[in-house]
Amino acid sequence: MNNNFNLLKSLPEFVITGGNNQYPIKIKEDYNNEVLLLYVVNGPNKSKREYTTPIPKQIKKDKDTFQVLGLLQAEMGKTNNGCICFSNCEPRLIKKVMRWFEREKIINQNNWRWYTKVNINEPTDENYKKEIETKIVNYWLNQTNINPNTNHPKSVTYIKNTKNKILKQYDNGTLIIEHKSNLLSQIIKNFLKNITYNYILNGSIIETLNFMKGIIAGEGAIQNHKPSKSYGVHISATQEREREIYKECLNKLGIELKIYNNYKETLISKRENLIKLLQLQLMTLSPSKYSKFLEMMKQYPGIEETGYFTGNKEPRNKIPEEVERAIIYDYEEGITNQKELANKWNISHIKVNRIIKGIPKTFLKITPS
Repeated sequence: MNNNFNLLKSLPEFVITGGNNQYPIKIKEDYNNEVLLLYVVNGPNKSKREYTTPIPKQIKKDKDTFQVLGLLQAEMGKTNNGCICFSNCEPRLIKKVMRWFEREKIINQNNWRWYTKVNINEPTDENYKKEIETKIVNYWLNQTNINPNTNHPKSVTYIKNTKNKILKQYDNGTLIIEHKSNLLSQIIKNFLKNITYNYILNGSIIETLNFMKGIIAGEGAIQNHKPSKSYGVHISATQEREREIYKECLNKLGIELKIYNNYKETLISKRENLIKLLQLQLMTLSPSKYSKFLEMMKQYPGIEETGYFTGNKEPRNKIPEEVERAIIYDYEEGITNQKELANKWNISHIKVNRIIKGIPKTFLKITPS
């Protein structure tokens, strides 16, 4: 069994530059584990300019690779804009993507450029603006491995098409990381396209499961409408073929995905499908979505099929790991009132206190990989 992907098979024949010009790609140097790629661009007065990019020959075929590829498929721009770009509002997902690129010797963590985006209008009060931007930048510097010296000139950006003028207390914006390299960008996007369109449907169950974990972490949204008792998980995909691929992947896992004609949203609903999401831990890659998903599942009268939320106590009154994860996430997001957490998750405040006191040790133990 081959435990690696051959990245060289994803090399395009030509690199596309501005004006849709195409230049052939050549291997300039061939080393044991990587190659140095070269393409030459015509300049003025018959001049030539060389561009080189080192890439690894192989990519590990493991859990982290498929989860990150799912995240990239969900959140990375696919156009030939000469840039690898990933955005997310959860530090753990940003760190996971950065660690993977570094592990595979594609992009060092220090080489990502970055900026943030917040969902409010740009403040006119300079003091308030400075307060917001200091908070946002410090948060992402403390929570991720971004290089403090590689930020864009404007580290915090705002949006115009919103009525929001005040930043919510626990809103830390979205971090956008990017790496500009025309050739590397086209190789990675070509590799991702090959995996999504040609490989994943024929891959193993575990590969498919981890790929869909990444997809759901990136494009999943929880539907929890109590008045109408409408519960489900939406997955967005703009391309019709991608919606079909996700449906076939989830079908391999025993989960039905409903797709609609000419509509980007798809839906996982029905009790048996949502229980399968729990059993397979497909929601665990994104802590915030997992917390919302567990809150939604509590609306069911009892899930005897899995033992979730039924009141059946495990030996020594052990708290289910998924509930511990959710409490830790809520606490880190600012819900520090132990009584509130106890009421939300239907456990005693003594147990909540025990979880919070053990956060450093417990968190390392139970954080979804």
